[in-house]
Amino acid sequence: MTDESDASSKSTMPQPDQSQALPTPGIARRGFIRAAGTAGLSLTALGFVGREEARAAKFNPDLTMEPNPNGTFGYPKWFPSWAEVERLAKAEGKVNVSAWGGPETKDHFSKLCSAFEKASGIKTNYTHGDWFAAQQQVLNEVKDKKEEGSIDAIFLWGKPFSNLMQGGGVWEVPILEILPNSRKVAYRPELGRFVHDMVPTYGTYVPHVNWQDCYVYNKKKFKREDMPKNVTGVLEWAKKNKGQFTYCDVNKGGSGHTWVMMLIYELTGGYEKYAFRPFSKELADSDWKPLWDYLKELEPYCYKPGTYPQGNNAVAQLFASGEVTFCPNWDAVMAQGVIGGTLDPEILGIFVPEPGIYSPMDGYTIPVNATNKAAALLFLNYITSVEAQAQIPRVIGAYPVVTEAWDKLTEKDRKQPWVPVENLREWRDLGKVGGRHGEYMFHMMTQWVDKIARKG
Repeated sequence: MTDESDASSKSTMPQPDQSQALPTPGIARRGFIRAAGTAGLSLTALGFVGREEARAAKFNPDLTMEPNPNGTFGYPKWFPSWAEVERLAKAEGKVNVSAWGGPETKDHFSKLCSAFEKASGIKTNYTHGDWFAAQQQVLNEVKDKKEEGSIDAIFLWGKPFSNLMQGGGVWEVPILEILPNSRKVAYRPELGRFVHDMVPTYGTYVPHVNWQDCYVYNKKKFKREDMPKNVTGVLEWAKKNKGQFTYCDVNKGGSGHTWVMMLIYELTGGYEKYAFRPFSKELADSDWKPLWDYLKELEPYCYKPGTYPQGNNAVAQLFASGEVTFCPNWDAVMAQGVIGGTLDPEILGIFVPEPGIYSPMDGYTIPVNATNKAAALLFLNYITSVEAQAQIPRVIGAYPVVTEAWDKLTEKDRKQPWVPVENLREWRDLGKVGGRHGEYMFHMMTQWVDKIARKG
């Protein structure tokens, strides 16, 4: 067995038939440069002529209703071997990585980038910023026909990934069929392998971290059986415990809009009405009255009615200080409170209600005009290794996307007070889980301002 962190040619993955490469001078399909004997060439689109251009993945609004545009599963025959990718990555010599998130996420990616640079010898430049700004930077460069893009690997959630896909900014490469380590990613359609927040990925997206939105309660004041078992049970609980519940402004924190997306499923027709279906503004505008009625009825019983905490951390601070005793929030946010000493672990009760709060597996894609595509592939393979994935629960406090990494943790790590479900394989990989719908969720976020925040 090979070391999972070793992105080497020792992989047993079937290698492509190089005879299928296009007979053009040094250039193969979708922006790949062959030229096995030319050390300086890379997988960039530079120098391409005619039809041999790097291709952007085309967004299909019908989601899964048409075949995978890449036309294959397994290592593509037209792609350079993994050994050749490694050689080209070394020739590129650097990779530019962009991500976003809280201080713990910045710490996580900074450490991964440093470790990758040390292991590979490839200079890794990390930029920590805003996800929409980074997405727009790529789209602006694509629009301006800038061939040497400034970002090689970009971390995204569903909406900016959708924007990037629809704007022609995603490289049409089935990355998950190429990376040796990607076979260990949880094999569920909703969990980033086939769709990300119900946006079709066509294999161009590599999930990295599984955030989990949970119900958080003060276990010194309430027993688990006192708390609502179902997603929609908040209203009844809040009426009995006025002023003790809150959720964040849905435009300021994902724990708020992820929970409300689950309310959409539960109150307006069920998961199957939305899952793996294209976005319909008409459906949302005509069918969401039960959602708005629920949130309006809930508001008078919330903490400081009419005001909403400005973000996940703001909600966590209210909980830690005892101002509220119940809220939805991310496992990772609560973890940082305990780790940082601002939250007493003795009061932290946390669980996933029924049927769940369907939460995202955010991750990376490679822009169509990335300058260092081979190095980006090597980086994404590295951060999908068991060893790298094991750092996610230890540093961030979230779940890894590679379940084997969770299984290899110590019992202490799996039983931390912020962990909602210990048996990840049984609950997530084999259980009943679903995905958010990024387009409906983003529409809800804009509507919420007028319907709830401004009392529409």
